[in-house]
Amino acid sequence: MIRVLLLTVLVLAGCSAAPAEAPEAPAEPLVLRLSVDEASPHRVEVALGRAVELTVTSREPAEVHVHGFDVLAAAEDGRPAELRFTADRTGTFDVEAHPDALLVQLVVR
Repeated sequence: MIRVLLLTVLVLAGCSAAPAEAPEAPAEPLVLRLSVDEASPHRVEVALGRAVELTVTSREPAEVHVHGFDVLAAAEDGRPAELRFTADRTGTFDVEAHPDALLVQLVVR
């Protein structure tokens, strides 16, 4: 009798337990389309841990670099640079097209 009562209590406790929280869906990546040949936004805020996808076009060959994340890619006429990374540290990071174009500053918070 005690075993049946104990088993009933355990079964009911398991059925009435709060459901486990579903993991939060990852945020959509921040997607920026920039051009060396046109004005870009000065600063863009990014949440810490968010994925970032940059596509940069240029009529002339350029090396695009994200300071602090050490990602780079080459752009040339008809072939944009594509950079993907996770904003996994806080701060303000320049996105430049070398030799001399600041495209945008990413502010990660």
